[in-house]
Amino acid sequence: MKILLVQPPHWSPDGHANFDAIERIVPTGAGEVLLLPELAGSSMSRPDYLSRVRSLAEGTGMAVVGGSHYDGAVNRGAVFDAGGSLLSEYDKVHPYGVELSSGIVPGRPGPGFELHGRRLLVLLCADLWYSASLAGRDGLDAVLVPAFSVTRWDGPAPARELWQHMSVARAYEFMTYVAVSDWHHETTYQGRPCAGVTGLANPCPRTRSGFFTGPPELPVSAHDLDFARLDAFRRDRADRGFVR
Repeated sequence: MKILLVQPPHWSPDGHANFDAIERIVPTGAGEVLLLPELAGSSMSRPDYLSRVRSLAEGTGMAVVGGSHYDGAVNRGAVFDAGGSLLSEYDKVHPYGVELSSGIVPGRPGPGFELHGRRLLVLLCADLWYSASLAGRDGLDAVLVPAFSVTRWDGPAPARELWQHMSVARAYEFMTYVAVSDWHHETTYQGRPCAGVTGLANPCPRTRSGFFTGPPELPVSAHDLDFARLDAFRRDRADRGFVR
């Protein structure tokens, strides 16, 4: 399965402008899954947001994880398949930082979805930092993380390192791929800079440098999810007693 991670160069408080920009940079039919960053829909209405995600899925021929938008006081997103059918909805369970002071409230965790016989789960940004978000969800093949990684550091490097370590730890512990789509590090949200943490954590790379790939130089990057290798990795861990 090929997944495309989107890291747009700019974020706009106008969700339609964000989707317009994403439509211009995403190639058609280049993969099976397209992952957008958090708040791609900003504060657009729920019907408008769902319409834009559905249209993007139909137009690109890929399942689209539509980042998120503010549906009232909840940070919420949706997944549509290439035919325009709704696959899943999900909320942010752990609003973070400036969201809390803005009145955003915790939502409910999403159930995940299946695609081509594989189980995928969406966690919105800070939800990845809570291992309880994945506890009891055995057999996940990929965790997809729309992010808007605002940071208090002077530059993006410290936050990127933290995100990379966290993503690899989650990937290895739960034996799954972890894919993150974020905004470019020159983007800001309410005056806070973004870190640009887009990338893929691989629990079973072929080389020691392959545990995390990213951030990309281009706004769209493609990554292959080798599920046969992932299955072999799980069997090996079970044989060695790491899985009970």
